[in-house]
Amino acid sequence: MPNTAFSHFQEDLQRARAIIEHARSITESELKSDLLRSAWMFSVGAMDAYFCDAYVDLIAATLISKSRQPNIELPEFFLEIKAPVRIILEDYDKENWKWRMAARDLMERENVLRLETVQSLFNKFLPEGCKFFREIISNWIIHKDAKIRLFAVESSYYQTLTGKDKSDADKAATNKLLERFRAIIQRRHDCIHNCDRPKRKPQPLKEHTTVVKVAQDIEFLVSRCNEHIDIQFKEFLRRIGCSAATIKRAGY
Repeated sequence: MPNTAFSHFQEDLQRARAIIEHARSITESELKSDLLRSAWMFSVGAMDAYFCDAYVDLIAATLISKSRQPNIELPEFFLEIKAPVRIILEDYDKENWKWRMAARDLMERENVLRLETVQSLFNKFLPEGCKFFREIISNWIIHKDAKIRLFAVESSYYQTLTGKDKSDADKAATNKLLERFRAIIQRRHDCIHNCDRPKRKPQPLKEHTTVVKVAQDIEFLVSRCNEHIDIQFKEFLRRIGCSAATIKRAGY
């Protein structure tokens, strides 16, 4: 969990990278820039779709688990979820599809285009000490694919820190991560809402490497989040009382 959401993300990000690669062969500068803008928007769209679909998967899997094991106690935040009556009352060939459709309806007109939204949606499923992002940032900083532009600290130097110095670095790295993605997402907004012309003329975007780095950073974020969710969601189901058999079938 959520395997399908991540698989679709990988496919969508590859489509963005294909646009970047095509842009490299274009000599006409304005067209090249517009192709790179398209790849930027596609990359952010892939991230948005992943987080929406992953959240739907967690909600649906929890409700499916509850329908199979009625004695489990759902956490308080589930009691505030407003499921559409029409979907719940309809007949489906597969009973579990009802809960998937109800969960999907919740996100039908939503987006996840702020990392603060990722925190508000997914941290409810995570225990203390494992919440996005500061509580797990230390593992990300030392990951083999980590880039200094995401965290403003080198992995090798970070690993020498202890105590308050390490805590301060964690805070700074979290702020840097949020800042980087605010900039990435804002540029996507500029491209969509005003053709990348927030003022009188389009912002420059001439180098394909700029968008390559955007795709890399989005891939890093989503991959690390997906790994964390995959592990912690099973733990969430255990905490609310699901049996091993229920957990094993949660996604089906």
